Amino acid sequence: MRSGLLIFLFIYFFSIQFAETQHYVKTDSLDSVLRALKEPNRKVDAIIKFLEDPENQYLENALEFAKRANQIAQEADYTTGRLKTMLIMGNYYFRSSEYELAMEYAQKSRELAEDLNYDKELANSLSLIGTIYNELGDYDKSSGYFFKSLKLNEKIGYKEGISHSLGNIGMDFFSLRDHKKALNYFNDALTIALEIQNQQAIKRQYNNIAVVYQDLQKYDTANTFLRKALEININLGDKLGQGTNIMNIGYGQLNSADFDNALISFQQALDLFTELDNRLHMAECYLNFGFCYHDAKKTDKGIEYFKLGLKEGQSQGYDRIIYSAAEALSNIYTERRDTANAYSYVMIEKSAGDSLFANQKQKLLSKLELQYIYEKKEFERQLAQQTKNTIMLIIIFSLISGLVILGLIFSRHKLKSRFILLEKDKIESELDIKNRELSVNLISLIKKNEMLSEISDKLVHLELNEKANDTKTAISKISRELRNSTNDKMLNEFSMRFQEVHAGFYEKLLKSYPDLTQNELKLCAFLRLNMSTKDIAELTGQQLPSIDRARYRLRKKLALPSSETNLVTFLSQI
Repeated sequence: MRSGLLIFLFIYFFSIQFAETQHYVKTDSLDSVLRALKEPNRKVDAIIKFLEDPENQYLENALEFAKRANQIAQEADYTTGRLKTMLIMGNYYFRSSEYELAMEYAQKSRELAEDLNYDKELANSLSLIGTIYNELGDYDKSSGYFFKSLKLNEKIGYKEGISHSLGNIGMDFFSLRDHKKALNYFNDALTIALEIQNQQAIKRQYNNIAVVYQDLQKYDTANTFLRKALEININLGDKLGQGTNIMNIGYGQLNSADFDNALISFQQALDLFTELDNRLHMAECYLNFGFCYHDAKKTDKGIEYFKLGLKEGQSQGYDRIIYSAAEALSNIYTERRDTANAYSYVMIEKSAGDSLFANQKQKLLSKLELQYIYEKKEFERQLAQQTKNTIMLIIIFSLISGLVILGLIFSRHKLKSRFILLEKDKIESELDIKNRELSVNLISLIKKNEMLSEISDKLVHLELNEKANDTKTAISKISRELRNSTNDKMLNEFSMRFQEVHAGFYEKLLKSYPDLTQNELKLCAFLRLNMSTKDIAELTGQQLPSIDRARYRLRKKLALPSSETNLVTFLSQI
């Protein structure tokens, strides 16, 4: 089974009901409408209403409009407007992967909503915080915020918010590979969305359900839900959503060996992405064409599309596209014993792989750093709230009897002890972060050595098939240099460091499961470090289906039931 470059989006639409305005805001006339309005509050409401329209949420200057509304609200001391625009800005920063700014505005909106007792906006801010933690892979924290958001939405009877919260919880379970619970929450969210006939919410849950069935390799069922989402996107005029749905339908057809229909779907998706001038999705379509033709035994046609994808990737600087296209081409030419072409694409693959490694390593470390920063800020926020509450208690109870004052002194002493304990926990958390960062660095070096070894093996194969002595000599020299650059010491160092943090882990595993291979032990270590399938795939350069298959084989060796026991939870208890 080939994956091509499957794009599945948990489509996150941040839903807020805003104040009505008497003016109908058109996409191309917002500035003129704002000039006609005199009152600052009405200008803010007009911008918010404009940004609430799904057609306007992805405009290039949408964030600038949100900032403008926030500035006007601050100058006019319009508190409700400030709250709503901060929520919008936090959502936009999340979409652009600026997680630190997203969290900053989410926390600010949370504090303001708590002060104003605005339950709906508080639920939305908690939902945004949970979504950020979900993206960072901290599912314990994300689920905590999602359930708090659900409770608030149920309290005020806000059905759209309830549907959204249920879908978010389903995302957490899917990330943890618990397909059954994920489907339960997605279906509950869909039921409410259908009840209130919210097309955006309905479409979002159709896509989420399709994601689960695709992951379970039930492509016909997945395509049924994708076509329902596609119908809504057509009615809404969302061409990007249409293209994504059609490409994912084609992916299911490709994996079901329905090559003719898969090609039709990829062409329809390509036409839409070309109309939108979406270069990344166009390049992904080219690669999917290449995989489809190659699997259909029309390799020459597949080569044409792999080269188109490579060209588009190189022109736009898409390293993952370049790596995938070059890898496919090098494998094809190696099978054909075309040494010259295979060699050239191996070099392109190596260069793109090095760049991917650097970016992935930095991304992982940045996630760890951001996660630590968020935890530290949350600790400071809780401490500040505790201090505030203590001061209020002192002011109130200082007016009554000395007995109450003595009680306050005792309470203050208890708070001080708690502060010392929290400080100790914070120091231990910092040490744990350092251990995790070191582990990620070591794993990255090991993977790079493995990649160099793989490329060296390819060069050895090329050398055996090459007849020209000069070329064989050059290839042999490069192969020796690559082999010499690998360093088994890194694996030993990682194992030693891992054992320091998780003493006896390997020994306990091998004692109970002596048939585990080195690669399976390494996968166990990744999972023991609580790395998600997405992070493992980014770190190793493997496709998500390859990681999933490895996890499936590991579960069988560990004799774990498919749904009763979570693999990460099982390994964390060893």
